[in-house]
Amino acid sequence: MPRVPDFFIVGHPKCGTTALYETLSAHPQIFLPERKEPRWFASDLPSPYQPRPDGRPGESWEDYLALFAGAGADQLIGEGSTAYIWSKTAAGLISEAQPRARIIVIFREPASFLRSLHLQLLQHKSEEVESLREALNLEAERRQGRHLTAVNRDWPQVLFYSDRVRYVEQLRRYHDVFGAE
Repeated sequence: MPRVPDFFIVGHPKCGTTALYETLSAHPQIFLPERKEPRWFASDLPSPYQPRPDGRPGESWEDYLALFAGAGADQLIGEGSTAYIWSKTAAGLISEAQPRARIIVIFREPASFLRSLHLQLLQHKSEEVESLREALNLEAERRQGRHLTAVNRDWPQVLFYSDRVRYVEQLRRYHDVFGAE
């Protein structure tokens, strides 16, 4: 019988989520799939589970659940997708699929996080502006569809740096759905 994860790592990229994922993967009572970042529940953000630009359908719920097929009956199952922290749909969709899910959030001090994120976006060609200060100053224009790269025209939000550090809003989505313990 397919199982839905028991816990989700939803912290920002560049904040230690991969290190935590790898550490937890080594524990015999925990199962994490080899594929990190499936992003199934981030229905408002680009994902391999959404229809592709060429019209082909995305991967299915069954494909997602198959990621966890190797878990033993005595293991907790988890997954990690950094997009979940800034997705507006993920918290609610996770709750529908697994009402008792545990959520692990990792943040980083905002200035160093944005610097590291900016460098990663430059490396992946999602960002072309080499100065973080200039990239931040372009945000209003980017929200209007200007100064985007070919890589991010379908997902301009990746360059909305100020949205990435709205930690209170991001946490509130999970608190409102799961409460605090």
